[in-house]
Amino acid sequence: MSTAPPKSPPPRNPVLVALGIPRLRLPGRNMSIFLGTVLGISGMIYYDRKNRRANRQKWKDRVSYLAKETLQPNGMPRKVIVYVAPPPGDHLDVTITHFTQYVKPVLTAAAIDWELVEAKRQGDIRHQVAEQIRKERRGEGDSRDELMRAVTDGLKYDTEGGVICVGRGAYKEYLHGLNEGWLGPLEMPASLQLEKRVEEVHGLLESGDDATQTAVEASKAAEAGVVMSQVANANKSIEEDDGEEKKDKKPPVPKPYISQADYGSAPTPPELARITSFQPIVYIPLPHILGFLNTPIRTYRFFTKRELADRCGRLAASVALSQSRPFMPRIDLAQGMEEEHEWPKKWKETALEKGSEWMQDFVVDDRIAERLRVYQLPPIEDENKPTTPAAVEG
Repeated sequence: MSTAPPKSPPPRNPVLVALGIPRLRLPGRNMSIFLGTVLGISGMIYYDRKNRRANRQKWKDRVSYLAKETLQPNGMPRKVIVYVAPPPGDHLDVTITHFTQYVKPVLTAAAIDWELVEAKRQGDIRHQVAEQIRKERRGEGDSRDELMRAVTDGLKYDTEGGVICVGRGAYKEYLHGLNEGWLGPLEMPASLQLEKRVEEVHGLLESGDDATQTAVEASKAAEAGVVMSQVANANKSIEEDDGEEKKDKKPPVPKPYISQADYGSAPTPPELARITSFQPIVYIPLPHILGFLNTPIRTYRFFTKRELADRCGRLAASVALSQSRPFMPRIDLAQGMEEEHEWPKKWKETALEKGSEWMQDFVVDDRIAERLRVYQLPPIEDENKPTTPAAVEG
């Protein structure tokens, strides 16, 4: 039986042999798949980040000329208020990071100052906005002392202002606060005072004070019309939790002074009749979806953040350029509905049971809507073309 002689290796380049470079071979199938996957993902991330920076820089260039305008010695820069709230099922850091990445750079490029109002609980934004309006209606808006008033009265402030709401929840709470502040009563209704008294008695029982003080407070609550069974139930819950560590709890957010169903029947206050328009507002989208089954959507959004940067940058530029339009309830009340559909289902079920403000209907009274304006840039054919002051004025 004859055997074929072994094949001689193919000739090699003498230069590579002299340099000591081994024979080059193509990677195998598995290694080719691995390298292709890594290079493909890396390329997608690089492409998205590059275009994200480009979109952000595009809108910064559109408004950068505002920072070069001369400010009078007694003039103050324009200031906007930014309301942020945590998305359902997550922390407030998500919203703050979103604002820092997509909105703050444009405001900084335009030399616009801002005040960040953080709300860690539902109802905080609504209560703060409504309480500020009630103080203004009562004539208690100016809380400066004499020295501070003498120093700041000579300054000239930009009255344009502006309000930025990051996320659907903050957007709903702000508009509900406007309705409550202008259409609701100046003082807390008697029914809410009664509920507040009950909560105070419950808090006193949970604090573990002596029996005498508890009895006194309970009797005062009974004189106010509080059902003693509520106090007994609170006392029973404290006995069940006896021996466990008690944590300090923040007081609950006060409930609205007026319900949405009473907006239309509320009388128009004289303070509102003297106001022609409120500060313009803008809704900043905050797409945030959780859940393992939503991994394909989250993956797609991770690789397409450049689109979100362009959308948020455009809205922030409309604030800087003071480009606004009248409030249109049919369109503006529907902004952010896609966010509401993506909130966790279990969270929405629990929120409905507890009467969450975020799950209530979005209602704005006509008297409030006609005085509102919304920031929005008009469509531009060439958005990459730098905008000059003359072009903006025209």
